[in-house]
Amino acid sequence: MARQVVTTALFITALISALLSGCVTVSPERKNEVAEKLGWVTGSCLAIHNENLKIGDEFTLHQVSDQEHSRSITVISRATSSEQCKPLQKDRRFVNQLTDATFYYVNAEELPELAVASIKGYSTRGIKFRACYSNQAVQFFAFKGEKQIWQGYYFVAAQVPETCRGSR
Repeated sequence: MARQVVTTALFITALISALLSGCVTVSPERKNEVAEKLGWVTGSCLAIHNENLKIGDEFTLHQVSDQEHSRSITVISRATSSEQCKPLQKDRRFVNQLTDATFYYVNAEELPELAVASIKGYSTRGIKFRACYSNQAVQFFAFKGEKQIWQGYYFVAAQVPETCRGSR
């Protein structure tokens, strides 16, 4: 009987992991030049599909909410702990790492609750940034005209009101 319970638990865990990874992994076509230049920020944490950032690299912040924050951030180091990077907290780390983003610890005078960041020097002329909430997550978008050119995903591990329908 105990063996059947363990087998069932392992099956359920594998099924949940497969379902979650299907929802948030980044396909190869999403890993492009834009994905290396744009990321999302919460507090002192930057998530971006770029493993090659260095200490001192600067980013421009783009507002996606009504919250005021600094206009730029600076990379301090790779984030390794949940103290540095809230998306790496125990209750959300696994899902956030499924996106293949690299997490960095950043500094600014006034850290944002949520923002999109672009590497300094990357032209964001004509790009509009948006964020919305869906099923325990924040989804970030960048549009050039009507075309979506980038998307970010932050699993917050909490129920949030659905705002994504019709907001893109």
